[in-house]
Amino acid sequence: MKLLASRLTSVALLVVLGLLAASCGGSDDSSTAPVSAEDAGFPLTFTNCGKEFTLDSAPERVLIMEPAAPSLLFAVGAMDRVVARIDDFSEEYYNPDEMAILDTVPALQAEFTSTGGAMISIETIIDYEPDIVIGYDTEIITHDALADVGIQLYVMPPFCDNPPEPSFESIVEEVRLYGRLFGTEEIANASAAQMEAAVTAAADSPVAEGKTAVALGVGTGGGPLYAYSSLGMVHPLMEALGMTNPFADFGERVFEVSLEEIIDRNPDILVLLYWEVDLPPEQVRALVTDLPGASSIKAVAEGKVYPLQFNFAEPPSPIVVRGLSVLGDQIAE
Repeated sequence: MKLLASRLTSVALLVVLGLLAASCGGSDDSSTAPVSAEDAGFPLTFTNCGKEFTLDSAPERVLIMEPAAPSLLFAVGAMDRVVARIDDFSEEYYNPDEMAILDTVPALQAEFTSTGGAMISIETIIDYEPDIVIGYDTEIITHDALADVGIQLYVMPPFCDNPPEPSFESIVEEVRLYGRLFGTEEIANASAAQMEAAVTAAADSPVAEGKTAVALGVGTGGGPLYAYSSLGMVHPLMEALGMTNPFADFGERVFEVSLEEIIDRNPDILVLLYWEVDLPPEQVRALVTDLPGASSIKAVAEGKVYPLQFNFAEPPSPIVVRGLSVLGDQIAE
C-alpha cells in the first residue's frame, strides 16, 4: 500500500512539475506573434471581491504582495511581467529555476503586521509604475486609492471580505482567469488541465483513506493552537488524501482550540501548518508533541504528526496542488 501511495503521489508531483515546465517553456513564432487587444479578448470585464472591473489590455507591469501569487503567474506564463515584490518566498515552494527568476525581482521595503500583512505606501508602489497589484487590500492599499493613480488592484479571492469556499476547482478556475487577464489562455488552460490530473491522481488512491485528521496552525512563540474548519483550503487538501476533519463544521475558517478538545476528538493524523521557513520539522512537531497530555492523542502516540509549510495548504493556489504530494509522501513513508 505504501509503495502504491508513493508512486501515485510521485505521479502527482511529476504532473505539477510538468505544469511549470509548460508555463515557463518556449513556444514557436506563431504562438508569440503580436495580437491586438481586441483579438486577445480585451477589453475584459471581471469581478473581484464583489466589484466589477474592466481591463482595456493585458497588464504588462505587475507588483505582487503575497508569497503564493507567483505560482499563479508561473502557471500562466506571465512571471516575466513582474516588476516588484513585497514578500520573500520560501525555496520549498518554488524550484531552483523559479527561485532564480524570483531573486531578480526587486523587493520593496515594507513593514509587516502581526498577522503577516505588509504595510507600504502608495508612493512606493507608484515608483514602480505597475499596471496591476496582486495580493490583498489594506487600510492604505485599496481598489479606490490605486484606481485614483491609474493602477488596478486585484485582491486574491481568499483575502476578500466574503471569500469563496476553497477547493481545488477554485484554484483551477483562478488559473484560467489569470490566463484571460494576461492574454495567455492557451498556457493557462494547459496548466489547469495538468493540475486537475494531479488532483485526480491523488484522490483516486488516497494515502490516508478513512483516517481522521486535524490541521493545526502552530508558531514558535508558544501561543495557543489554532484548528482549521472546512472553510480553510487545508480541508479539501486533507479530503483529497482520504482524511476526515472532525472540526469541519465550525463556522470560522480558523479558531483557537485547546489541547483537551483535540484529545477529545483523538485524530489519527495531525497536520501542523507553520510559517517559519528555517524551522526544522522535528522542532515543529515538538511544538505539539511536547505539550503535557499530548501523548494521549492517537496521532502523537503513533508518530503520525506531519509538519507542512503554510502555503502548501493555504491560501488556494497552485502551491497547494504541490502540497498534495508533499503531505502525501510524508504519510506514505
